[in-house]
Amino acid sequence: MRLLIESYGDVRVFKDRSLVGLPRYIVESIDPDFGFRHTKVFSGIWYKKEKVLEIALNMAQELDGREE
Repeated sequence: MRLLIESYGDVRVFKDRSLVGLPRYIVESIDPDFGFRHTKVFSGIWYKKEKVLEIALNMAQELDGREE
């Protein structure tokens, strides 16, 4: 089950658990031009919540900059 942590426009961050029970973060973005979905999975062992949110915010800013 995915829990929505944060949403930055077309970029959403979810928290999930792997089959072994390890936490992981899923960053899902939607291309505003074509509607393609891009998914990146980050292990909770190597990436903390703050770092994943920073990556997602950078992705959202990149998509907004490309849009204009």
